[in-house]
Amino acid sequence: MSARHQHAVADSPAVPSSAVPTSPVLRPTVSALRTGFARRGAGGRTLLHVVPARRQHLHEVLPHLRPRDRAELDALGPRGAVAEAARAFALSPLRWAVLRGGRCVALFGARPLPCMPGTAAPWLFGTPGLDAEGRALARLGPLFAARMRAAWPRLVNMLHAPALAERPATARWLARCGFAVAAHPMPLGHGGAPFHPFTSGDALAASFAPEQPTNTGG
Repeated sequence: MSARHQHAVADSPAVPSSAVPTSPVLRPTVSALRTGFARRGAGGRTLLHVVPARRQHLHEVLPHLRPRDRAELDALGPRGAVAEAARAFALSPLRWAVLRGGRCVALFGARPLPCMPGTAAPWLFGTPGLDAEGRALARLGPLFAARMRAAWPRLVNMLHAPALAERPATARWLARCGFAVAAHPMPLGHGGAPFHPFTSGDALAASFAPEQPTNTGG
């Protein structure tokens, strides 16, 4: 469902090691990370599959973030997209890497919100390579969301309004994953940028804003 972006990644800057937090992350069990998903091509060769996300996958994705993902992360705070994404990755006990041809094209995950027990913020960071996998993304999203809900009864985050305006289908994808997107944006993050709240699980007020939202992708 994703539109294709023509984006040169060869000249992308390297990720500074200082941008990746070193705080320990809870390790979920292997069974909690399995998705049962693999896309195969001619001759049975696996084209797309999912593995537990490791730091090496983060270093593959961060220099090549899709423009809309980078813009959303930049809007969240003065630390910038790389630092925001690395922080979300480090604080997430559930996280997966989507590999295409052995190369990481996306990271999915969820991090708990300490201010609300039983609640987590789901996130997605993609590269332009993910935009060639619209059908796979439509199938993977609900699988990831189901595993997140098995760990936390409530999921909540915010969607950058410009990204939603550019890609209205993102709201339909989130609905497929079990989320409801608020119709009207609210100011949030660096400079009061507009974000649409979205929630899953127990009903939450539309005006609720996570302490530190993270990129949702789509």
